[in-house]
Amino acid sequence: MNAKSHALKVGAAKVLVDIVTAGYEQLRKDAEKEFAELRKDEIKGLAVKLPDGTELGSIAIYDGPPHTQVNMKTVAAIVANDAPEEFVEELSDDALKDENLLAFVRDQLPHLLVKRIRPDYLKKLLKRIDGNGYLKDAAGTRIKVADVTRGEPTGKFAFTAGPGAQELAWKAWRSGDLEPVLGDLLRPALEAGDPGE
Repeated sequence: MNAKSHALKVGAAKVLVDIVTAGYEQLRKDAEKEFAELRKDEIKGLAVKLPDGTELGSIAIYDGPPHTQVNMKTVAAIVANDAPEEFVEELSDDALKDENLLAFVRDQLPHLLVKRIRPDYLKKLLKRIDGNGYLKDAAGTRIKVADVTRGEPTGKFAFTAGPGAQELAWKAWRSGDLEPVLGDLLRPALEAGDPGE
């Protein structure tokens, strides 16, 4: 095979991949609109079946994105109990951070002190808040530290192929069962990549 043949194969294959990719993205957007409505009705997934009823895989429909409002007073109470060394004493932003001044202020003017959780420790803690707004303390007790609400379902989803899905899809494509579903969108690319040819 010469360079021109390779160039044609690579170029044509890339064009076909782009056609299929663009088509798939549009199919996905259209499906997300429908799936968002299903998720609002608490439907979390669908079985994907070929026209003959053979199961090809499954679709998991995601819930809406979470919005978390953390109650920092509750988080601070957990830190005070579990890891008080993770607090730092600081002067307010307008004050200098001199240790002698800090000791003096602590003794004489404590109302000027601000206690904060060390940023690195706080970051680790916030990552441990579960999807329902609970954080486990050192004893393993789940404590509600955040209100989690869900936005409107977007219809985002994931497809999980079942056993033998590729072979099943090829068989359905060759028999014409998928023609009404996918039509002209996928035919050129699928035929070019058909492992049976």
